[in-house]
Amino acid sequence: MKRLGIVLAAAVLGSYASAFGEAGRWSSGWGQGTAEYIVVSSEGNTLYIACSDSRPATMTLTVGKRQYGYGEDMGFDLIIDGHEVTSPFDADSRAGSGNFLYAWNAIRKAKKLQAKTGDGQLISLPLQGAAKVLPSSRTKNYSCNGMM
Repeated sequence: MKRLGIVLAAAVLGSYASAFGEAGRWSSGWGQGTAEYIVVSSEGNTLYIACSDSRPATMTLTVGKRQYGYGEDMGFDLIIDGHEVTSPFDADSRAGSGNFLYAWNAIRKAKKLQAKTGDGQLISLPLQGAAKVLPSSRTKNYSCNGMM
């Protein structure tokens, strides 16, 4: 039941997230105890990250009208400067938490960011503003939890 509530919250927040993202750059917001980070490509594809004090961090990738990642039937990997990060979208396990944190830190310094969907699509995502919008994981502004 707890997992269903988290999935529903992620779906609602993911829908809301696209309302505050600006094409070509990273943006952030705060809503209902959740720090939200989003990047929107010029094609309208989005990578949405939700961080909360009470739940493990999650990522959702939206390509067209299809969502991938946390709470979805198909996942995605991130390719950051040529290095593939497997399933960084759910920090609710030791491996997932490590992949999420690695991806977070790498995105802040990256020159190139892509997502590879579970059905084989390769999506390029912008990095403008990533280092400014995503707080360093070593600061008090970082609110993304790993497994609880």
